[in-house]
Amino acid sequence: MLDARRSFVKKLSGAAGSLLLLQDPPIPAPRVKTPVNPPEGAERREGEVPAGISAKARLVAQEKELRETVEQLFARVGELRTQLAKTPSTEVFWVAIYKQSQEIEKLAKRLKTCARG
Repeated sequence: MLDARRSFVKKLSGAAGSLLLLQDPPIPAPRVKTPVNPPEGAERREGEVPAGISAKARLVAQEKELRETVEQLFARVGELRTQLAKTPSTEVFWVAIYKQSQEIEKLAKRLKTCARG
């Protein structure tokens, strides 16, 4: 009686397994494409002049932004220099110094993009 049950379960599991193998794999639903373009005002930075302004006004605005960025960069480098002078070389740098150096790098990149025009 036990052998009959075991053989029945073996045959049933074999048939179920073969039916599963014969099935087609499920077809995934197609992806919905979302627009990648940012909103219209997202690209405009602070101090950027709209396109309708004359070329001379645009150049004046770019020069103003360039000078402001240079002054900010100079001030941040001076602050970092004073903090580094106070810190002994045997100590580990503070997180504040690391963050200031990252801000200086961002300003330098911004200055580079402003210089390109």
